[in-house]
Amino acid sequence: MAFDAFFLFQILGATVLALAATKVSRWLWLYVWLPYRFSGGRLAERYGPGSWALITGASDGLGKAFAQELARLGFNLILVSRTPSKLDRLKDELQALGVQVRTVAVDLSDTSPHTYEPMVTAVQELDLSVLINCVGTTVHRRYADVPAGAVRHLLAVNVSTTAIVTHTMLPFLLRHTASTGRLSALLNVGSIVGRFYWPGTQLYGACKSFIDHLSVPLAFEYQNQLDVLSYQPTVMSTAMATGTEPAAITISPQQAAQAALSHLGHTVASHGHWRHGLFAAFLVALPSRLRNAILLAGALEMGKAELAKGE
Repeated sequence: MAFDAFFLFQILGATVLALAATKVSRWLWLYVWLPYRFSGGRLAERYGPGSWALITGASDGLGKAFAQELARLGFNLILVSRTPSKLDRLKDELQALGVQVRTVAVDLSDTSPHTYEPMVTAVQELDLSVLINCVGTTVHRRYADVPAGAVRHLLAVNVSTTAIVTHTMLPFLLRHTASTGRLSALLNVGSIVGRFYWPGTQLYGACKSFIDHLSVPLAFEYQNQLDVLSYQPTVMSTAMATGTEPAAITISPQQAAQAALSHLGHTVASHGHWRHGLFAAFLVALPSRLRNAILLAGALEMGKAELAKGE
């Protein structure tokens, strides 16, 4: 009897070790191997050389980095943002790389139907193969301290816009697949904040959780037509950042874009860069009470910086 129990514990121990080894191996494959091997040529071949990519929030930060990276890979671009002057500057920069660029200047915080009509017009006659929903905004505060206008603004930009743009552009992505036999791609930018209960930025976290729950099912609904990535980064050195973030996990938008694109077509959800993947694993390991205390303290410090900037 004792021998049987000892043998059972051996089996259980070996199973636990095998599962742990599998998780570590997959983490290394996703966050180390794929970015190291990423050259970009795979994306052009997979989605079609010379096809078009539409990027929202394209004039700054991560959206701009996605545009620069895709232009380098030979994709033609439709850039969507609200500031025409920024779009024009970026258009000139990217056209110098030998790709075609079109711009659509709209305020995506306005979710009226007319907001999306210029995007439909822009892609109507084009071979759209890639959609990147990158537009987003955040606020760090206790919920009662978030202005009512900010609540409506966050929901409009982070939830409604991503849902509506995805729904509006999906037929064009599927048209590309039907006409070329190649897959199309949808990359929705969420946040690690959507993976955990995050005191101090609860509304933003709820919005980003929505994006994840919208995106991942589409990978299975259209699994032979569409590559989907629910991208959940952490901290980047962008205009939306406040300057109070820990340097150990802060990466450039270019690093973030390259890491995300290296995962497209390989997984349906990721944190992109290895630093962000490691930070997520660290948060999972923390006891929830301790994690919540740390996250709330950090969020409130970021909120102070936002208020100092007049946000």
